[in-house]
Amino acid sequence: MRCANTSAAWVLALGLCACEAPIPPVMKIGVLAPQSGNFEVRGKDLLRGATLAADEINAAGLKIDGRPVRVDIVSVDDKGDDTGAKDGALELVQSGVSAVIGPLYTSQAQQAIPVVAQAGLPHFITAAAPDLLSRGQGNTLRLLANDDLQMRAVASFVQETLRAERVVVVHEDTAFGNGRLKDFTAELQKRGGRLSATFAVEPKAEVSKEVAARIKAVNADAIALFSRDTHLKSLFASLKEVGHTDVSVIGLNGTRNQNVAAAPVPVKNLYATATAIDPQEFVNGGRFVEAFRAKFGGAPVWGAHYAYDAVYALTGAARSAETLKAAELIQRLKTKEPSARVNEQMRFDAAGEQRYASIAVYKVDRGVWTLQMRSSQW
Repeated sequence: MRCANTSAAWVLALGLCACEAPIPPVMKIGVLAPQSGNFEVRGKDLLRGATLAADEINAAGLKIDGRPVRVDIVSVDDKGDDTGAKDGALELVQSGVSAVIGPLYTSQAQQAIPVVAQAGLPHFITAAAPDLLSRGQGNTLRLLANDDLQMRAVASFVQETLRAERVVVVHEDTAFGNGRLKDFTAELQKRGGRLSATFAVEPKAEVSKEVAARIKAVNADAIALFSRDTHLKSLFASLKEVGHTDVSVIGLNGTRNQNVAAAPVPVKNLYATATAIDPQEFVNGGRFVEAFRAKFGGAPVWGAHYAYDAVYALTGAARSAETLKAAELIQRLKTKEPSARVNEQMRFDAAGEQRYASIAVYKVDRGVWTLQMRSSQW
């Protein structure tokens, strides 16, 4: 406990001490992610990564300002729902957590960020929409690349690697899908390309045979899919039905999952860009994967290492600052090199973005997503 300089006589006489509140014995870190519903696999991965880090830190013994502190992970299931994310963020704040990790996706993050910002807590997110950090109050920290970089990567890959001449976009008719269409169009035009057609699909609707027929009519050689994987299955079925399968499809984060890779791919090639880089691609990722397997009986599936690194970064900041005060933790995270264990390039800039974020491009090859390229310069 650090005290301000004051006269010992004054303290003895009046029984007063201008001291900071003592370091609590427990540092609670909230994880706001789906543990049920359509996105529970990724949500559980995030929670397990944070849990693994907390167990390791507790086993090693954490001291902050000379006092032993135990790290507890507090989980709230937002069910992948916008309202659940807002309510879950409030629940975590009211439970006295020192920081929040999550939620997974943009629409949930839009609801949770103002709640956590009002409390002034460090808030680590994996959602990639570029404008999300502005919804906070300088407390929001993105763990991976944002969609501005992802759209540059998609445009570069389509134009310069695939050398596609007739590009079509199929996107979900949401703020997410419409935003990605706008950004991709601008990036493609910068590279001398242009869109042959665009098709908006309602989030819960299927890509119809009529849409596939129009894609065939323009003889598209590349389709950019700005949607979750819910539209991929119907896109494949409709393209197959109209006989237009000599085409490459490139999706985003939601496309790159094990179920998609394991299913038949009726088109020429299936690619996906990813803001989340697989742990095996980092120098220290192998050790993390081994520890994760030993604890949970299987390999991580998506972003476990980002939550793992967030816990290490936060506790490292607390150790360095010798406090759990939120404002000091945020300042330390933005100005000092975080104590990340897997992603050694993790650096937060003044806005809370990653300084050296990368986008990777993967391809389905014999039922497995295989890395094609990775870069922070697109």
